[in-house]
Amino acid sequence: MVVEVRLLGGVTAIDGEGTPLDVGSPKCRVLLAALALSAGEPVPASRLIDVVWPDDPPRTADKTLQGYVAQLRRGLGAAAITRSGGTYRLALDPDQVDVARFRRLLSAGDVDGALDAWGGTPLAGLEAPGLQAAADALVDQWMDATEDRLRRRLSTDPAAVIAALTEQTAAHPFREELWALLMIALYRAGRQADALSAFQRAREHLIDELGVEPGPRLRGVEAQILAHDQQLEGSAAAAGPPGPAPGPGPTGTVTFGFAEVADATLLWAQQGRKMAQAITRLDTVVRDVTERHGGTSVVAAGESIGVAFHRADDAATWATDLQLAVDSESWPGGIELRLQVALHTGETAEHGGGYFGLAVHTALRLAAAAHGGQVLLSAVTAALLERDDLRDLGAYRLDGMAGERTVLQLDDGDHPMPRTASTGRGDLPGRTPRLLGRERDLAAIADALEASTVVTLVGPGGVGKTTLALAAARHARTQGPWRVWLAELGEISNDADVPATIAETLGVIGGAGRTLSDSIVATLRTRPTLLVLDNCEHVVAGAAALARAIAAAGGDTLVLATSREPLAIPGEQLLRVEPLDVTGPAVELFAERARAVDATFDLHDVRTEVEEICRRLDGLPLAIELAAARTVHLTPAQLLDRLDDRFRLLAGNSRGSAERHRTLQATVQWSYDLLSHPQQLLFERLAVFAGPFDLSAAETVGGREELDAVETDRLLGDLVQRSIVTVGPGPFGRQFRLLETLREFALDRLTAHGDRETVAARHAEWCRERTADIGRLLTGQDEVEGVARLAELWPDLRAAFGWAATTGDLGLADALVRPVAPEVSLRRRVQIGDWAERILELTPPDDDFRRVYWLLWAGHRHAQAGDREALDGLVRRHGHRDHPVIRFNHTYLSDVDVDAHAASTDAVAWLREHGEHRTADILDVSGVAASLIVLQRFDELDAVAAGMAERHRLHGPATLRYFALGLRGYAAQYQGRHDDAARLFSQAEQLELPAGTYRILQTAQARLAFAAGDHPRAYRLLRDNIHTLLDSDHTDVTRMIAVEFITMMAATDRLADAAHVLPYLDTTGRFALLARESLIADAVRRMEADPALVDHLRGDPDARGALTFMRDVLDELLGSMDAERWAATGPGAGTDQSAIS
Repeated sequence: MVVEVRLLGGVTAIDGEGTPLDVGSPKCRVLLAALALSAGEPVPASRLIDVVWPDDPPRTADKTLQGYVAQLRRGLGAAAITRSGGTYRLALDPDQVDVARFRRLLSAGDVDGALDAWGGTPLAGLEAPGLQAAADALVDQWMDATEDRLRRRLSTDPAAVIAALTEQTAAHPFREELWALLMIALYRAGRQADALSAFQRAREHLIDELGVEPGPRLRGVEAQILAHDQQLEGSAAAAGPPGPAPGPGPTGTVTFGFAEVADATLLWAQQGRKMAQAITRLDTVVRDVTERHGGTSVVAAGESIGVAFHRADDAATWATDLQLAVDSESWPGGIELRLQVALHTGETAEHGGGYFGLAVHTALRLAAAAHGGQVLLSAVTAALLERDDLRDLGAYRLDGMAGERTVLQLDDGDHPMPRTASTGRGDLPGRTPRLLGRERDLAAIADALEASTVVTLVGPGGVGKTTLALAAARHARTQGPWRVWLAELGEISNDADVPATIAETLGVIGGAGRTLSDSIVATLRTRPTLLVLDNCEHVVAGAAALARAIAAAGGDTLVLATSREPLAIPGEQLLRVEPLDVTGPAVELFAERARAVDATFDLHDVRTEVEEICRRLDGLPLAIELAAARTVHLTPAQLLDRLDDRFRLLAGNSRGSAERHRTLQATVQWSYDLLSHPQQLLFERLAVFAGPFDLSAAETVGGREELDAVETDRLLGDLVQRSIVTVGPGPFGRQFRLLETLREFALDRLTAHGDRETVAARHAEWCRERTADIGRLLTGQDEVEGVARLAELWPDLRAAFGWAATTGDLGLADALVRPVAPEVSLRRRVQIGDWAERILELTPPDDDFRRVYWLLWAGHRHAQAGDREALDGLVRRHGHRDHPVIRFNHTYLSDVDVDAHAASTDAVAWLREHGEHRTADILDVSGVAASLIVLQRFDELDAVAAGMAERHRLHGPATLRYFALGLRGYAAQYQGRHDDAARLFSQAEQLELPAGTYRILQTAQARLAFAAGDHPRAYRLLRDNIHTLLDSDHTDVTRMIAVEFITMMAATDRLADAAHVLPYLDTTGRFALLARESLIADAVRRMEADPALVDHLRGDPDARGALTFMRDVLDELLGSMDAERWAATGPGAGTDQSAIS
């Protein structure tokens, strides 16, 4: 059916007759573009989701993506898109996609055909940030092809291409090759002044908008124009970028001499105009020396020089004389030019009168490895010379070349080691892992290196300091004239060995009368250098001494250190390296490393498990990489099951890693062994904290005995400095934390030393005091703070309760939880219900009050979830079935006929009699007052709820006032007093509520939005409310949502959808009667009168089934509204799609 998918000029598709096909909404077009850019290749669903929803994918992304695929299949044909596992594929021949056809023509060398096939800007009119890189790459390919065609036309008719080049430079002012071609065209057309003016315009664009000077290509062309270089009169070759120039010369075995101006980029950036004059003068100097020694010029492009010689002796003399001539020259403006010169001899490869091949390439690479004022030569050339001033520098791997080559130096000048890709243990590794999630860190390092001479990356072992430092070093090397060296200190154990290790890295030999450190400093000062000192923590004094000496010497040498503690020297800037975000980069890292051992690994279906693995491993890259390596024989789910024994599980076997990084155990042990005994003692004790803690907590739990408060404070600072303990801002001040990996290690040590029970008891007592304080906050005006403090304490409360319950301490377990028990109702803290059951198991049979109280909260989370079986089982085990409190819980179960008002009233009275006033206040609102709605005693409800709202306005908490106002609003709404309802709902929504509070008024807001005609907003509010209930597994308010859903569906003539939900509503007892008689009476009459709906009315979905059905219908409605809005406005009309999706 589909004949072509077009991405150039917009995202469209056409059939065999050229008729446009329907490709759906904007999101459908994004999906089509993503598939078409990989036409014929499978694309993971996870990648498509990221592209379609770049910022915040909806919870139903998988299902919605399937819907978009279905829409595309309807437009393009069912067979156009296929699915296999977790991937989708556009099943078209590549030539049926214009982008693929364009790429194929380019690859085949048919530049004109490719340009003729270009249809315009890729993905024009489409908002797709995730595809922007692909679109930009296509534009770059098109620009390269355009430049190629213009270059060819320039060789035959320069004047004819001036207009096209002028237009292109205006459209693409940062494409320097376009400016160069325009300058050459103008010069050849006899317009020299215009050519130089074009250079100035290009320079202004680059400086004003990017802050950079023109590159070598533009500067070289300007210099050629100023010098009236005859090469500019040539043909296509002269118009292209610098390369081997044609000309008669030696053939067969040739010695090539190549020279480059040292630090040319820096000189151009600092003194551009003077540099242009100097380069013009350099051309004359090079030409004179070359002619004297019988050389043939093969490259002459500004600061790059190439000469060919018949004899190696002539080349060596040329190189020596050229260096002398350059050194003795008085350069314009006081500029000091120095040349990097290299010689190599080999068989030539010739084409079009020029030289190509390995011999030329080797000479070029040797020149790049030289330093200013130095002449390097290969062993081949050296063997042809009869000289006694050759110095063997050793074997090196030249950049971009395989294997090592012997490199020699002509004369005995004092220069650093050659600048090669690998110099023993120096320089940077040839390949480092891809950096993920560290963009801000890289920017921070770059800023720090501009401000400070010494920058230290600190963080715990395995956090990725070395990888980050190497990436920062590589970035620095590409951004300026920096020479970068890596000194690995991890394998030495003595501070005195640091200078020797660095000297070995740099190839420095101590001279007479000065120390090795002095020699290192002197060598580093010869040119701008970035020295990376890796793994300084165990030789920190030695590393600090050398870094201090480098900083004191001044010059252009910077030090970037990695360590688990600071170097602590003046002027040092510290940057803390944090673990990876466990939902983004950490997951991506896991997937990348897993695919390295298993190419079939698909993240899409196991993302939840992988995120949990990354969270359990604290986002530590080393731990994540070790875990991912286990996917060769373990699934992510199996990995999760085994993480409790992470130190045995994550014993790595990477032969490329240092011993201390081969296992997680070794990495942590390395840090532990560097601690003093008191530091180890506090580290072990702090491991009892499962969450963040403050200084007071550390003193209370970690101090005592031989560690008093002052000593604890000092030692805690030491542990922070050594990256054992992390510190950061919290909601209530500075807080400390142990990464889980370090915590488990310390707990093992605490257990081995026999101190775990003692420290756990202190911790539990500390938690008891904290929950008592929080309980007082929760009952008053400071409820928001109380909930926030409980959230901060939660991991520790969970650990403390577990210890108390395991040891059988009923009093402590009760005291830990009772102050916060009502949160199971107000904030859906369902784990409190589990704790309540454990307390019940510890409670003696004759302790009736305690048993009934904890039965209330143990059963409440079952009641909220509509789980009658679980609630009945609980009551069978622990009794008290007829107690008012237990009867109150049963009122949540729709199919149980209990007098909710009577049960709630009796339960409240019993609680107040036993002093449980906070719990009584909650049941007063959620039971006594709420039950009056079902009884349709609206006037009584209004009076009772008004009193409750006023009481909680004066004394708190805000949540109960919110519920009371909401109940009054619902009563007004059901009575038809819509203005009063809106006023009460507005008052309730203006209250500041604690995080996690279930907002019961979303349903009412949906009703108001629907009544006002804003159907999209009403559907979205109702759908989001459903998502909340499904995610929390609470179905107790499903009845309210069902009423609004039925009302909306009936009003929009979707009676079948409304009828599907009515059977569930009929299971809600007295509420169903209220709904049928008043709230949805008209809709019920219409449904029951329609014979076509009989089958729908016979269903009996449970609450969760009803919620799922309503969610799917609302998703479909919102999706269709999205498509209709797009169809009405068209692409690029500026419609805010987020408002309806």
